[in-house]
Amino acid sequence: MPLELWVHDATTGAEVGQVFPLADGCQWSTNIAGTGESTWVLRTDDDERPLARARILSLFQPNARLIALRWGMSVVGAWKIESWDYADDTKAITISAVELVRSEARWRMTYPLDSYGDLGTLTVTGRSYPGAVRAILIRFMQWAPEWNYPIDLPADGTGSYTQTWEFWKKLTIEDLLVQIEEEGVEIFFRPYLTEGRVLRFQTLVAPRVVNGTSSFHLQAEDSPLSGVHYRMSGVEQITGGQGLGEGNGQDQPVRYAGGPPFTIPIRDAKRTFSDLTGTRLQVATNAWFARDSQPVTSWVVEKFTTSDAYSPMHAVSGRGWNLQSKGHPVFPDGIHPVRVVAASGTFGLEITTEVESV
Repeated sequence: MPLELWVHDATTGAEVGQVFPLADGCQWSTNIAGTGESTWVLRTDDDERPLARARILSLFQPNARLIALRWGMSVVGAWKIESWDYADDTKAITISAVELVRSEARWRMTYPLDSYGDLGTLTVTGRSYPGAVRAILIRFMQWAPEWNYPIDLPADGTGSYTQTWEFWKKLTIEDLLVQIEEEGVEIFFRPYLTEGRVLRFQTLVAPRVVNGTSSFHLQAEDSPLSGVHYRMSGVEQITGGQGLGEGNGQDQPVRYAGGPPFTIPIRDAKRTFSDLTGTRLQVATNAWFARDSQPVTSWVVEKFTTSDAYSPMHAVSGRGWNLQSKGHPVFPDGIHPVRVVAASGTFGLEITTEVESV
């Protein structure tokens, strides 16, 4: 089954049409943080599929079109078209695109810019993290049909998250999502196709997002994995963390996480959480210390090679991998769970992967 590239409407996710990129010059990347990018090169003078001006303007309208790399009915990655460049000497057009949700969340405020005032204040009371993200995404798209994107809202639920974001702080939607993430939560927008071939984004909210699981034996002769490394790093390790909150000088709130027993010489550090105070600041400081209080033992898997036996969906961002090893002189025996946190490639079979232990 070959890879395919399709254009979709950015508001509804509906298919607009298939396009046919060149084998050379294309690059794409995705990651859990939603900051991936892609570049696609197409010939405009192909005899069978010419791209005249009207067709180009329809297919590649910046900000109004999404472009999706697909494997059958599965989506390897999806991006919002930002710009295109036509080179007359080569008769080629280059499409540049970015992952949708986080790029647009940096533009939108908690209010329409023509309605500045109390309307922009957003309060979340006693919600779970998915419930808080749901409220933020509703605010992201609520004002009119033109504000809509094909994003699935996460489930609502009760919990301990309570926060008010006042309009006069002039926060973006991205600022709010980052505050959630600072408490040790991930927010991942997974692209997928509906049965009607509409492109949508599933919102996954969890301490560590895992989008399905695959198992591989590291010593197998037919493994699709290559460039495997095993590492231990203490670069970010701390013995205690001082979280600095909203404000400055004597009025700046401060929280601490850490303390004995110490297994290394004291390595305390400070970190600023510029919009947080009180309980939210303590939770974020605790999450930081929990993540960085131990050296990180990690695996590196540089390449995943797609084949009929191993589709690219085994290597998309968020995919969990169980790496099994036995009898290796350095790799520890057993099953080692990791997940793909970033993936990149071309319009070909090899995918470059970045994994982390879970």
